[in-house]
Amino acid sequence: MVAVLAFMLVLVGVRISGNRNGASPSTDATTGARQASSTLLKEVTGFNVGVANVVGVTSPVTAVTSPVKIAGQPALTFHKRPALVYVGAEFCPFCAAERWPLAMALGRFGTFSRLDLTVSAPAPEAYPLTPTFTFYQSTYSSKYVTFVSVETETRTHQPLMTMPSVEGALFSKYDVEKYLPVNGLGPGGSIPFLDFGNRFFQAGASFTPALLAGMSQSTIAKGLDAPTSPMTAAIVASANYLTADICALTRERPTRVCLSSGVKAADRKSGLRW
Repeated sequence: MVAVLAFMLVLVGVRISGNRNGASPSTDATTGARQASSTLLKEVTGFNVGVANVVGVTSPVTAVTSPVKIAGQPALTFHKRPALVYVGAEFCPFCAAERWPLAMALGRFGTFSRLDLTVSAPAPEAYPLTPTFTFYQSTYSSKYVTFVSVETETRTHQPLMTMPSVEGALFSKYDVEKYLPVNGLGPGGSIPFLDFGNRFFQAGASFTPALLAGMSQSTIAKGLDAPTSPMTAAIVASANYLTADICALTRERPTRVCLSSGVKAADRKSGLRW
């Protein structure tokens, strides 16, 4: 029987808040990030089953990779739900790209009531100023999974969130060449790092941040209903892969999401059999 690793999480620097009663989006004094509007949140995290099904796992211009399955690890849960762990940083362009499909996938299992808009670090960082948002101060709720995010540094490389001991142990154990020799555009030991229930892992982005160059967050979000767009195809294909892995942890719930043809295409492509 697979052991269950249950843990208590302490997120340093997280403030639970939201944009209530239609108040104007605020700007965070620490990071300079600006709170996303409810419209943008809906565009990114709402489940557009038609687009997901059309895209499946295909992008016409770039490779899109899926997380790696590692068997025989103790199941990771929190509050009796599968735990999804993200470790990244605001300066990181690969984190910037991966937050789009990750937020989209998570939106299929729960609700973000706050995400703040930002960009990755300027040059000489690779893929400078990649448009994105941050999980710092984000608010997410779900009856299916527990999402834990750690943004370790600001876009100017200043310390932002302290790595809690449990997440630090997972990051140190799994984000190494032994488990993640090459995944997407980043080798083991890189960020972003994803751990889905200690069964599926990812180090690096699932597609190139170059697809987002020169765009605004609003442009990206509004374009997510156009399945023929190369940018949309990459984000949605990656989200379908992530969704298929989460569905494996939730026993295919919710069925409207997990049994949709786009997610099942990702399931088949990843070789998942449950």
